[in-house]
Amino acid sequence: MSKSSRNRNKRKGPAGTGSPAARGSSPASLSSFRAGRAVDSLAPAFVRWFDDGAPGAAATALDCLAAIESVMGRYMDRVAAADLTRLDPVILADALAADLAATAAVDDDDDRGEFVVAAVHGFVDFLAETDRWSGPAEQLADVVDLLSALLGETEDWKLVDVPVISDDDALKVFSGLPLIQRTTALLQWIGDAKPVTGTGALRTKDIEAAAACVGLKARGGPKQAGVPQAGNGGSEQPVPTVRSMYEVPLLAQVWEALARTELIEIGSTKAAPSPATAVFLAGGTADRLEELVFFVEEFLSASVLRYDPEQPWEVLVAATVASILLAAASEDPPRRDTVLDPRTGASPEERATVEALKAAAMSQLEALAGQGILAIDTHFRVPPALVRCIASTYEDATVLEDLGLLDIPDLDLDSEDA
Repeated sequence: MSKSSRNRNKRKGPAGTGSPAARGSSPASLSSFRAGRAVDSLAPAFVRWFDDGAPGAAATALDCLAAIESVMGRYMDRVAAADLTRLDPVILADALAADLAATAAVDDDDDRGEFVVAAVHGFVDFLAETDRWSGPAEQLADVVDLLSALLGETEDWKLVDVPVISDDDALKVFSGLPLIQRTTALLQWIGDAKPVTGTGALRTKDIEAAAACVGLKARGGPKQAGVPQAGNGGSEQPVPTVRSMYEVPLLAQVWEALARTELIEIGSTKAAPSPATAVFLAGGTADRLEELVFFVEEFLSASVLRYDPEQPWEVLVAATVASILLAAASEDPPRRDTVLDPRTGASPEERATVEALKAAAMSQLEALAGQGILAIDTHFRVPPALVRCIASTYEDATVLEDLGLLDIPDLDLDSEDA
């Protein structure tokens, strides 16, 4: 599939191998038989195309094919001499609706509908990318628009425009990020495997070596009074002692992103690299870029969106950082000297609150700048190649709603223009 389609089912899909959520309940009919024959003829090529070496990808491809066959059986019920390489969007919409309605009565999995639509979307991507689509280009565009709309991926509104950058140029930028270089060092240190605790964290005695991989100084051990928390590796401060990997924020965030992207597999006693790690480290241009982009997106989520929704201050800080990043990714980035300045006439209490918020947000923004994700000079700017990651992570209606940002039309952060 395309990156979004593959990852939607392979990494985020609800269905595991052989699970009921992956299968439909096609009607026992001649159309169902014809659909099975048609899908089966494309199955080997689809699995090869789908399988990028990630754990479980081939099995997920088979689950997708089961869902596709169910929908296509209903599609063939509705049109004579149907050709699955040139789908009609109106008939496809009707077939999808019928399939989901028929299975809803017998399947309590709320995620199955998204999985089925994503599987069909992947099938259409497969037809297009392997030159098997036989219909007009306009018809393909209509089908893609339909499926994207059903998945909530419509282009009706955007906060930022993602620039078009070649894979070669983008890969140079991503591979040169301090974040990627430090993550690479951590993966190389992990080697075949490293022991973990019952919570999936690195052992205390391994914290110092792991922290060094990501440019930090910290050692594991009993907490010492008055010792500062882990900071920049170049600091002249004494090496801090921490009781857990989670007290070293950058290391914890990188670790979480590695787990989310399935670059490492964390078991009950050890963490080991997955086959996808080889692609991350030295894959072909397109495949490696996909892994790097996916990792940066998950790192952005782990570093900014891991707030407690029951803590208003944490939500406010996360919302401030996300809104500044979105603005920094736009064609009109915000000025550093005007962002979050207290308004004229603000009370001392209000000024104190704004200054505290500014300090908390700047701490996170400067940390992201240290990883190469953000440039801070007179303005806040996101490098063009990384705009896609900002848009993918934060330009999401659910994320914006949770942060309380949907009611801010332009996310205008410059107080002098407010």
